[in-house]
Amino acid sequence: MKKNNYTLHLLSGNREKPLVMTFTQRTAQAVIGGAIGFVLLLILTLLFTLPRTVKYSRLQRENQQLIQDRLKVSQILSDYNQIRQMDQYIRSVLGTDLVVPSADSALTGPPALGQQPPQKRFVEISYLENIPIYPPVNGYITRGFVDDMVLTSENHYGVDVAAAEGTPIKASAAGVVVFANWTNDLGYTVILYHSNGYFTIYGHNQRNSVVEHQYITRGQVIGYLGNTGKSEGPHLHFEIWQEGNPIDPQTMIYSYRLADVSLKTEGRD
Repeated sequence: MKKNNYTLHLLSGNREKPLVMTFTQRTAQAVIGGAIGFVLLLILTLLFTLPRTVKYSRLQRENQQLIQDRLKVSQILSDYNQIRQMDQYIRSVLGTDLVVPSADSALTGPPALGQQPPQKRFVEISYLENIPIYPPVNGYITRGFVDDMVLTSENHYGVDVAAAEGTPIKASAAGVVVFANWTNDLGYTVILYHSNGYFTIYGHNQRNSVVEHQYITRGQVIGYLGNTGKSEGPHLHFEIWQEGNPIDPQTMIYSYRLADVSLKTEGRD
């Protein structure tokens, strides 16, 4: 049986003698098969490398965001140190004999008739307004406070309060805004500094309505409840810290104990 041959003519534009190439059927099949194999290999390579390339790009973006967040935290600590220095400066200006009443003594009022006033200079400063005991949002606690020394990956240094999106968020105590911006995890976030080393954090906000270094009174609106950052539904993530230690907000705000519908409620009074 006569074998089939394939002839390829390549013509040039200057009408020179054409280039003639003759292939056997087996050679043609090998060339076509090689081309198909190359295309398949290229497709498989793209399918394998493309997801990794996308993941690498995403990790790069997240890494850059983490670096920016760390810079923001460093700025917060710097502001905190400035506030502490200012507090020490004010006390030094007022004098070493300054007496700051406790919460109970601030409620007793002036000395009774006939009672000798204290010899030290008394300045009416009450810390009642600066202790975070006011609920920033009324709602249901869907996730409680967790501070496990063993399973640290499960820790949750605050409470999640579910409420309608757009609900006004109010300051839990009087203080100073040390941070009001975007973070990767909590989205739009506000951090307030209060006296006695207290900090409160309000996260996943729809938007903030305060600016840094602004003085805030208790109950003042600082933002609106939202679903920004790494969130699975509209809620407020609320934290209380004192001197670098997290505090369960339900120990400070009694109404939050009654509104707890989270799964983890063991050991709570």
